[in-house]
Amino acid sequence: MKKYVTLVPGSSHHIYKIGLGTYDILKSGLSEEKLEELLTDFLDMGGNVIDTSVSELGLRINEIEESQKFVGRWISNCGRRKTIYLISKSSFLLKSNTFDSLLNDVNISLKNLNTNYLDLLLIDGDDQHTDVSLILEYLEKIKKDGKILSYGCSNWKPYRIRQAMEYANKNNIEGFVVNQMLWNVGVCGMDNSKIDDKYVKMDSEMMDIHNEFNILAMPYSALAGGFFAKLYLNEMEPQTVDMEGLKLNSPYYTEKNLNLYEELKVIGEKYIASPSWAALGYLFNQRIETCSIISVNNLNQLKEAFEAIDIKYSFEDFKNIDIFNNEEILV
Repeated sequence: MKKYVTLVPGSSHHIYKIGLGTYDILKSGLSEEKLEELLTDFLDMGGNVIDTSVSELGLRINEIEESQKFVGRWISNCGRRKTIYLISKSSFLLKSNTFDSLLNDVNISLKNLNTNYLDLLLIDGDDQHTDVSLILEYLEKIKKDGKILSYGCSNWKPYRIRQAMEYANKNNIEGFVVNQMLWNVGVCGMDNSKIDDKYVKMDSEMMDIHNEFNILAMPYSALAGGFFAKLYLNEMEPQTVDMEGLKLNSPYYTEKNLNLYEELKVIGEKYIASPSWAALGYLFNQRIETCSIISVNNLNQLKEAFEAIDIKYSFEDFKNIDIFNNEEILV
């Protein structure tokens, strides 16, 4: 399996098969010193995708920005900015959003991250009342100023991504190079009543768009919020996990995903891997290029994620895991 994927034609940046999400990094319970060590270990092991955000519109906006500022301090301290594929996000969910508000988000990220450019800016969420041409025109202006190298989208519905890419092709501009969506092996078995409707899941229509327009898929929540890992831990070490809390709060706790867990155990046993890392292998074995965004709390988890990349899973391993309602997506 290729460990790196080429982002887009015209880009010299090759990115790793997994990226590190930092949205909740300050909630890990680790000291800033230990967190910096973890991020540096990620680079030392070959990773380079660091995912940040200023797109939170709710009560957590200050918390999310503090996480980004921490990443910025680490970038300054490690002195390896050129090796990092640095991502930030901006919301475009309100009709009042303007070029100035988008540019302000970019400038905030640049300041927080102690850098003069972003490798990738994602528009997180979509005001479907705003014509895609206007959004892409805004992004092109910022790109021409050198503040971003490329741009993409997150939590956009497939028809809007298609509109954007058709406009980009017609006007000879790059368009979206990355799409972030909610995607993991358990996504189709989720209890939708427990998730916000702003999150857009991967589906067969979106898969076709990725193929047609050569957009890199960057799934977030790639480890299903640790759901399969918690089931496995509780099985190996009973009573170490609050199973009642998991059942009550996790959108992944459904009969379909409990059955899926048993299938992942079979795959994991074949490769001497835990079900959670077998679940990550599912995303590595798709007919489109992927870079899976994960969150880890310690070096052991990070090592396990990198080991999952080295496991030579095959499409055959996952042929019975048909998450798109009997639509064949694996080849």
